[in-house]
Amino acid sequence: MTDRPTLRLDGRYWRYYPPEQPLGYAEDPIELPIDETVFLLIDVYGAHIEPGYQQPAGTPAFYQHAEDDPVARIVRERIVPAKTAAKAAGLQVVYVTNYLSPGLSEGNEWRNMSIRTCGVDVLEEWRPPTPILEHAPIIAPGPDEPLVRKQLYSGFFETNLDSVLRGYGARNLVVVGFDSRICLGTTVTDAMYRDYRVVVLRDATRTMEYPETAEGEWANWMAIRFIESNVGYTITTDAFIAACEAVTAAADAGTGVGTGAPSGASTVANNGTATGASTASGASTATSA
Repeated sequence: MTDRPTLRLDGRYWRYYPPEQPLGYAEDPIELPIDETVFLLIDVYGAHIEPGYQQPAGTPAFYQHAEDDPVARIVRERIVPAKTAAKAAGLQVVYVTNYLSPGLSEGNEWRNMSIRTCGVDVLEEWRPPTPILEHAPIIAPGPDEPLVRKQLYSGFFETNLDSVLRGYGARNLVVVGFDSRICLGTTVTDAMYRDYRVVVLRDATRTMEYPETAEGEWANWMAIRFIESNVGYTITTDAFIAACEAVTAAADAGTGVGTGAPSGASTVANNGTATGASTASGASTATSA
């Protein structure tokens, strides 16, 4: 057994085969050496995340948030504790965030699509300073936490994210943020293309739902299923925090290896549902998660 500080987790994934009756969910034990793993936060911005924040008048409807905003709740209750545990365990933290590129023109197709589908002209609404893209103090990047700015969905598209991650020796990414179908989803797919092993905290992300998918949050359910069947693994925030705490405790004890050991073998149920796994955010009405 290695003495390197290592996160030991049960990563969930989904199996397509055999086509006539897919085997479905399974969990495998995975080990993530701390010095080869980055905790990656994608688009966790928005001043509204801070408790007690009052939205300014004139905020576009697309960016108006209910008092019990689910994104803010996920950040406060899941992402903030996960980041705290990651740092205590010694993981490097890296942020990816949207910004208004100086080169974005009026004729840009993404800008025009945003006007059509979201009622938002990013050339106006994303012009800094803006509370839309600010990081709330409770989740703002620290001085030792690089912030990679992107204009479009994927954190790898026309950015230096890959160089930043390689500079830290990263081979594994533990990922949280938004949203599961679009920016997080495309970033983790591009990460897999670049040979990173991806582990998403499945209850620390979500996506915008359509009227047809809102009941049951099926759009988010499909996004998580895509990650589990085409990109990498998912785990729960609680499982990640427990693994980080095991590493921290082992370091305090001088052993270096986390004691929060996974099961040691794939865990599957005959109906394709991983046994002992916590319910995925947005998936509780669809299948055992």
